[in-house]
Amino acid sequence: MILKLSGQRGAVTAEFALVSTVLLVLLLMCLELGFILDAQLVVTGAARDGARQASIDGGWSADVEDRVGELLHLGGLDVDRSAVHVQPHHVAYGRPVRVSVHYPYRVRSPFLVPVIDAEIPLEAEVVTRSERLEDR
Repeated sequence: MILKLSGQRGAVTAEFALVSTVLLVLLLMCLELGFILDAQLVVTGAARDGARQASIDGGWSADVEDRVGELLHLGGLDVDRSAVHVQPHHVAYGRPVRVSVHYPYRVRSPFLVPVIDAEIPLEAEVVTRSERLEDR
């Protein structure tokens, strides 16, 4: 008895093409999720250090934005796309100061842009207390 396998080879090729496409998209989504989580950790760390600087300075200062920008740059993010907000602008000793960092993350893989949004807003907010004493 002779079996003809030529028809099955075509079916296997078609199934492989369909399954490999789905697996490739899943792989790219997993990689992109890793990049997004890494960027979120960088934004959170930058907000934490910015809040620490704001608590020392008693509110907003150029050092706060410089520190946040430095950490974003070290994390591989574009500093010019970020926004840093410090509330209130000047605060007395022991009062809360809030630092928030906003960063619009762009999806790296062009194949995933139709599947997920091209930009994902990443945000981090840290509240601490001012440590700056009033000048005497």
